[in-house]
Amino acid sequence: MTVALVLAADETADIPYGNGPHAPTLLHRWLDRLATLNVPDVHIVARPENAARLRKEAEAANRAAGVQVVESGSPAEDLRVVARMARDLTEPLLVIPAGTVVSDELVNRLVWHRGEITAITAEDGDGAPVRQGAVRVASAGSGFHRVTEPNGVFRGLLRVTPAKRMTCAKAAEKMAALLETPDALPGAADDAPTLLLVALVRSGARVHRLSEEPLVCRRVRTAEEAAAARAAVEAIDEDRVRLDAAVKSEDGFFTTFAVSTYSRYIARLAARLGATPNMVTTLSMSIAVAAALSFASGTRIGMVAGAVLYYFSFVFDCVDGQLARYTRKFSTFGAWLDATFDRAKEYTVFAGLAVGATAAAEGSSVHAGNVWALAVAAMVAQTARHMIDFAYGAARRARPPAPLPVVPLSDPEDGREPTPATPPAPPGGLKGLARRVLARTRSGPAFWAKKMIVFPIGERFAVVSITAAIWNARVTFIALLCWGAVAAAYTLTGRILRSVSR
Repeated sequence: MTVALVLAADETADIPYGNGPHAPTLLHRWLDRLATLNVPDVHIVARPENAARLRKEAEAANRAAGVQVVESGSPAEDLRVVARMARDLTEPLLVIPAGTVVSDELVNRLVWHRGEITAITAEDGDGAPVRQGAVRVASAGSGFHRVTEPNGVFRGLLRVTPAKRMTCAKAAEKMAALLETPDALPGAADDAPTLLLVALVRSGARVHRLSEEPLVCRRVRTAEEAAAARAAVEAIDEDRVRLDAAVKSEDGFFTTFAVSTYSRYIARLAARLGATPNMVTTLSMSIAVAAALSFASGTRIGMVAGAVLYYFSFVFDCVDGQLARYTRKFSTFGAWLDATFDRAKEYTVFAGLAVGATAAAEGSSVHAGNVWALAVAAMVAQTARHMIDFAYGAARRARPPAPLPVVPLSDPEDGREPTPATPPAPPGGLKGLARRVLARTRSGPAFWAKKMIVFPIGERFAVVSITAAIWNARVTFIALLCWGAVAAAYTLTGRILRSVSR
C-alpha cells in the first residue's frame, strides 16, 4: 500500500488531459491512475479558494471516501503538510505535483523502487537543476540554492518510505521555517517538491535517482504543453520498455547474447498465461533433472540431449527472474528457491555426468571411466565459491556507507568546488595501479572479457553443455576446474585491488 500527496496548489491541476468538453483534468487523471495502482489514501493539497470545489469534484467522481482535500495557503504550508504526513507514515509516501504528465510505467517504477528516498530526474529539459551521480542526487537547486556543475533536472515526483519519515519531516519543517523567515531565502519561490528535495539532499539524506529516460515525465503549464506531453507518452511502447527493463544489464556474455535476446519474450508469454516466477523456477529445475538423466544414459545421443536440455534449463532460469521483474512479483521465498535450485541443478547434472561416464560402453567417445573424484572436486569448488561470494557480499552490505555532507539551507552554494580544468594526476603505487586497471575494464572488449573470466553461471552452463555434447564428462570437469581456478585467482585479486583503491 502507498499514500499519495497530490499538490494541486496552482492552476496546472485544472489543465485538460485530452480534447473535448469531457476530457479529464490532470488532477482527475492522477486520481484515476492512483486508483488503478491500489493507492486508496490520497491527500490533495489545495489553496483555500479551490478546496471546496475540489471536494465536490471528488464526490462527483465517487472518490470522496479515499480522497482528503487539505487547505494550504503557501509553499511553506505545503511543506508543513508534508512534514505532518511524513511523521505518521506507515506506508511509502508519494509526493506528486498535479500538473505533471508521466508515463504509467514510470509511475510504477517509482512505486516499486527500492530506495528509501527516490526522486525522478532527467538529463535535461524543464525542472529544478540537480547534480546526479550513477545512483543518487548529490545536489539540488532552487531559485536561491545553486548547483555546482549541474547535469540533470528534477521532474517533481518523490517517494519516501517509512524508514525515512523523520528525516523527511525534519527537512520539510526546516525548509518551511526558513521560507517564513524574511530575507532568509530570497528568490526561493519554488514549489514544495523542489524545496523538499533541496532540504533532503542538504540534510545529508541519501536520495536515489530514478531516471526518466526512456519514458516521459513533464511539468506542464498550458493545455498545449499537456497535449504535447500526452503525444510523447502515447508514442512510447511502455510494455516493450518494461520488458526490456526486465533483463539484467549486468549479466554475463553468454547470458546477454545467447539467452536474453529472446528469453524476455518467453517471460512475457508466461505472464500472459498466468505463470508465476516460482512455477518457472520449478520448471527449470525439472529440465535440469531431465538433463542429468540424459547424461547418465552413457550414450552420445543422451549427451547431446542432456546438453540441449541443460541449456534450456538455464534459459528458464533466466526467465523466472525476468518474469518476476516484468510482473513485479517478488518474494523472499522465491529468491531463496531460485538460489537453492541454481546450486541443485549444477550438482544434479554433475552427478548425472559422473554416472554416465562409467555407464558408457568402453571404447566409446562418451566413456570417461570413474570421474567421481573430479565431480566431487567441482561440487566442492562451487560450494566454496558461493560461500565466499555470499560472505563477501554480506560484508559489503554490513559496512555502513560514508555519511554524506550536510550543507546549510541558508547557504546559496552547495559546498562543492568546481572540477579543475587540469585533472589531478592519479596516485602512484598499488592504489594508482588498481584505479588504472579498474578504469580500463569498464567498457568495450575488456569489459566483456572481465565478465567472462569470472566464470558466471551462464558460462558454466555453456561449458557443461558444449563439452559434454562434443567430448565426455572428464573433459567437462577438467574445463570447469581449470576455468574455475582462473576465475578464483582473478576474483580474489580484484577484490584486493578494490579494497586497496578505496
